[in-house]
Amino acid sequence: MIRSLPPLALLVFLSACSLLHDELPNESPTLQISQSICQSPAMTHPDTIVNGSDAFCQVRRGGEIRFLVRAADEDDDPLIYRWNAFGAGSFRDSLASGENSWFAPESITGSSEEFIIQVVISDRDCNTISGPNDRQACIDVAEEIMETFRVEVIQRLPTYSVITDTTVFFREPFIRIDGFGNDPDGDPLEYRWQLTEGQAGLSNITQEALRDDETLEQIGSRAIAIALYPSNYLLRRVNGEETLFPASYRINTSATDGEGLIEREITVQVPVESLLPAGGMVQLTEPTTGLDFEIDVYEYPNSKGEFPLEATLFEAINFCGVQGKRLCSPSESQAACQGDQPLTYSSTDDPLAYAGLEHFGVRFCNSPKSAFAFLGGGDFTASLAPSGSFPNCGGTTGVFDLTGNIGEWTVLSNDSTGDLEIYFMASDVTIDGGCTFIGSAGTLPLAGGDIYDPAVLQQQRESLNEIILQTLEQGSIGFRCCR
Repeated sequence: MIRSLPPLALLVFLSACSLLHDELPNESPTLQISQSICQSPAMTHPDTIVNGSDAFCQVRRGGEIRFLVRAADEDDDPLIYRWNAFGAGSFRDSLASGENSWFAPESITGSSEEFIIQVVISDRDCNTISGPNDRQACIDVAEEIMETFRVEVIQRLPTYSVITDTTVFFREPFIRIDGFGNDPDGDPLEYRWQLTEGQAGLSNITQEALRDDETLEQIGSRAIAIALYPSNYLLRRVNGEETLFPASYRINTSATDGEGLIEREITVQVPVESLLPAGGMVQLTEPTTGLDFEIDVYEYPNSKGEFPLEATLFEAINFCGVQGKRLCSPSESQAACQGDQPLTYSSTDDPLAYAGLEHFGVRFCNSPKSAFAFLGGGDFTASLAPSGSFPNCGGTTGVFDLTGNIGEWTVLSNDSTGDLEIYFMASDVTIDGGCTFIGSAGTLPLAGGDIYDPAVLQQQRESLNEIILQTLEQGSIGFRCCR
C-alpha cells in the first residue's frame, strides 16, 4: 500500500528537488550539425553542400548560401541562435533558428573577397531581461558555443567573342569588326579597341554599340576603321623616298566589367582584290556615238610604277603618234572615267567618307587629300604618284587616274571648221574635280595635213602666236593615248 504524503511534506520534497537542480552546473550546448549549402558561381540555386566550418564556401556576387546548424542542450534549455556577418551582405533572418540564408554583397573589392559568417548558440536569452543585475546574473550562468564559416565571394569574368583573323579587301570602304560580350553577373561591359601594329596604315578606330533588336540592350561593340594603305604597300615618291607598309595590321580589343578584363588580338590583312595590270589598253564604247575605242590604262608612259610625264600639247600629240595612237577626245576620257553607272569620279570610293581624316592615304585617287599630296606639301611635281598607286582609282572600267594625279590633254576635231579643239581633264593632285571637270584650252587652226605627222606638227607649232603657244606648252599637264 502506498500512502500519500501530507501536503507539507510534499512541498518540502519539491523544494528540495528544485534546490538540488539549481545547484547543478549549467551544461554548455553541444553542436550536432554544421553545414552550409553554397551557390556555386555558375549556378542560380544553392547546389553544393559543405560540411563543417573548416571548409571553404565559394559563391558569386549576390549569391545565396544556406546554413544548417543544430545544437543540443543537456539541461533542455531553449537555445538561441544569433547570426552575424559583420555588416556584409544580408541574412534572411539574423535571429533565425539553426536554418538561415545569407546573401552575398552585390559588389565586392577586386575579383574576389573573403567574408566571415558567425553564429552564436546560447542557452540563455539574457538580452530580454530588463534589470541590469538580473541580466548580469543571467550572463554569468549562460553557456554558448560559436560556429564560424569562411565564404569567398567572387566576381565572374565576362565572356567575349570576336574573330581572331580576318581579311578585308582594300576596295571595301571600311573595316568593320564585331565583338560580342556577356557578363554572367549582369554588369555593364566597357569595350576598347586599339591598333597595336601598323598605326600609319589605318585610321583611328571608332566604335559603336551593338544592341539587341528587341530589348535594345548592348550586346557588343563594333570597331570601324579605314585602311589607308593595302597590305605590303610600297609608297614611292618622286624624290626617291620609299615606305613599305606591313603585311597585316594588328588590333587589340578588350571587354571589362570594371574588375575582370578579357583581351583579344585580331590580325587584319588588307589585300588588293586583284593585281593591277602592268599597262596596256582597255576597249570601251563611246556612248554618244556608239563607236568602240581603246584607251591606255595609265597616264603616259602607260606603265605601272612609272611617274606620269608632264608634256606640252605638241609633245603629247607626238608621243601618241609615234605609237600609232592619238590623243583621246574629251568624251572618250569622260566615258572611261564614268563607266556605265555613271560615276562622279573614276573611283568607287566616296571621298566624303574620309573628310575627317588628315589624309586618306591611297584610297580614292591622288587628289588634294591623298597621302602624296600631304607629303608633297603643296609642290605639284613632288605630289605626283606612280601609275597604279591608287588601286581604287580605276572606277568600273579599269582605266586609272582619270581623277587626280595629273591633268590630261584631250582634243576634238571639228569637222565643220577643220579646227582642232583643245581640252584637258582638269582634275589633278591640286584640284578636286570629277569626270565632267573638263577645261578648254582654245582652238588650234589646222593648216592642213595630219597633225600626227611630226613635220606637220612642227609647222603648225611655228605658225602660232606667242600667247596661244604659251597656253599649249604650259606644264603640269600629262596625257594618255587612244585609238
